[in-house]
This record gives sequence, structure tokens and C-alpha cells, in this order.
Amino acid sequence: MSAVLDHVIASIGQASGAHAEAARARVAGAGAPMLERLAARLAGAQHTSRPRGERRVICVVLADHAAGDPGIVLGADHPTIVAARAIADGSAALAHLARAAHTPIVMVDAGARERTHVPSIAVAVDAVHAVAQLEAGIALAVSLAEGDPPLAAIALGALGVGSELASAAVLGAVTGVAPTGLGDPEAEAAGARAAAQRPASALDLAGPDAGVLVGLILGAASMNVAVVLDGHVTGTAALIAAQLAPAATGYLVAAHRGNFTMPRALAHLGIEPVFDLGLGHGEGAGGAMILPLVDQVASLVRE
Repeated sequence: MSAVLDHVIASIGQASGAHAEAARARVAGAGAPMLERLAARLAGAQHTSRPRGERRVICVVLADHAAGDPGIVLGADHPTIVAARAIADGSAALAHLARAAHTPIVMVDAGARERTHVPSIAVAVDAVHAVAQLEAGIALAVSLAEGDPPLAAIALGALGVGSELASAAVLGAVTGVAPTGLGDPEAEAAGARAAAQRPASALDLAGPDAGVLVGLILGAASMNVAVVLDGHVTGTAALIAAQLAPAATGYLVAAHRGNFTMPRALAHLGIEPVFDLGLGHGEGAGGAMILPLVDQVASLVRE
């Protein structure tokens, strides 16, 4: 690993169970179990019985995996580019939800195939090695946390093709169980191979998107900032982050149960989602949907 990574991991303490329970009790009178779950996760991560919600950010990481390479140059018509441009020009569902939640979007290009067509608003991360990807994510988390009032939460999302194989492989490697019923034979086979081999670290099986997201999770957790997950790539990152720093699990908020490998990732991590269904496509829209609830929780605990 690296000195930076070792320091950050060592800085991650257990989320506060006492503060989580106090915040849950404060909102229990609202009769909304999902608000109780959210209040507990936020309070535990922030180490306060009155969790803050006034400043947060949505971070979307772009990366295309070799498994999804179409074999031809698509240029501006590449699916990742089309989706990224829709977010940048404000027409995507995520952009609408972010505006409604008064939350900025930060886009990170960690390896989009058609890089010359990535929107200019994207922050480029040219990190080939896994440790460099982690450090880039940590640096980004620190940068996003700067300012006043303190950052309450970072909502994560991912865009890119071909991430399914990596997600299944990481799930198999971490749990030791071959994933079945995913509806993708190649991904299931990748998961079965990883489950049989049980590598010491699942990080090498993930793509650059997950690498940067893992760094974001670790960096945020080291600063007592909650992290909102959305979709199987963020679930993949959460599994690896927990493998590197088990205490990081306490800083994670699952916006929804999701699909593909996400439900099993959450089950392994022991995280109950705010919504018990799948929302969005993992690009951050599902996470953005719960941000207004963060405001409600913050208001309720102040009453």
C-alpha cells in the first residue's frame, strides 16, 4: 500500500452507536422507519446525535471496462459519453434531482473510453495503478470536505460499460460464494472463479472507477462524513473499502437495495437500505433521491 493510505485507514474509527441510537429515537415519533434508518446512519457517521445535512455533494465517477468494449470507435455516441453529457447539460434525471436537492455534482473521469468527448466539467484522474486510484479518491474526498459548514455527506454514482464482470468478481472474492441468479453467465463465471481463488485483496479485480470510489469512501470515513451508495459499482467499492478498513462500513448509507450484485453486497456488509427497492441506474440518481430526506432528518432531530 502507501503511507497515505495507511494513515487514512488508521484514522477511521468505529461509527458511533450511541449517537446513532439517540438520533433514531429523536425521529421515531414521525412514524417513518426509513427516516429512522437514515437518521441512525447519518448520526453514527457524523458522531453526533443531531446530524447535519446542510452541505453535501454528489460525485459521479466515469470509467469503461474492457469487458464492455464495443470494438469500434463510437466517439460522442458512446453510451458513457451520452450519459455524462446529459448530466453536464442538466437534462439527465440526476441533474434534475440534484437541482431539487440543492446539491452540486462533481464528475470524475477515471477511464472513459472516449476521453476527448468527456464533458469539460469532469475532473480527470490518470491513475493506472490501484494504489494511485485510491489516493486520488482520498485526495478528492479531502478537497470536497473543505469549507464551512462541515460536509454532511457524499453521494456516490458511477457511469461506464462493462462493470458487471468486475462487480461479480469482487463479490465472489470477498464473500467466497459464487454469485448465481445474476442473469449474466459471464459475470457469474467471473464471480465463481474469484470465489474459488479467494485473492488476498479484491482491489485488483475492480476497475479504476471502483478504485477511485474506494478512496472516496475511505477519505470520507476518516473525516466522519457519511457516504451514500447507489448501484452495483458503488457496492463493489464498499466491499473493498470494508475489506481494507472494516470500520468504514459504519459510514455507509445505502440509498436503496439496488439490483445485480448490490443486494448481496449490502447483505454481506450488514447494511439495511433506506428504500427497499431499486432506484435509478447507479449513476447517482438513486442516491440523490434521498438527499431531501437528509434535510428532513436534520430538521426532526433539532425539534
